[in-house]
Amino acid sequence: MKKILLCEDDPDIQASLKNILGKHGYEAHAARDGEEALSLATKINPDLILLDIRMPKLDGLEVAGEIRKHNTQAKIIFVTAFQSSELTKEAAKYDIFDYIVKPASAEDILAVVKKALNA
Repeated sequence: MKKILLCEDDPDIQASLKNILGKHGYEAHAARDGEEALSLATKINPDLILLDIRMPKLDGLEVAGEIRKHNTQAKIIFVTAFQSSELTKEAAKYDIFDYIVKPASAEDILAVVKKALNA
């Protein structure tokens, strides 16, 4: 079973993502902020990380940078409502697999997740 770490500070979005992933056979672990995401990432060694950009404590870029120091194999997908060319340039430093722009349908999320896990 593939392990997915999802880091999302909005409890409703987090619960929805966890539910969608769980229904499709993924082992989903949720973190509500960047610090918790880093802690969980070292414990569970995820195959994929769904990472919100704007979060309390550490933002998604900071978390991606820290994760890349220890886990170069996990695919990272940014989940954001604020995609910009500056973000795309900055994210390239951390080998980001793709972006999901909020709001996204369950089908769109699953398509990107499946693509990342099969890459």
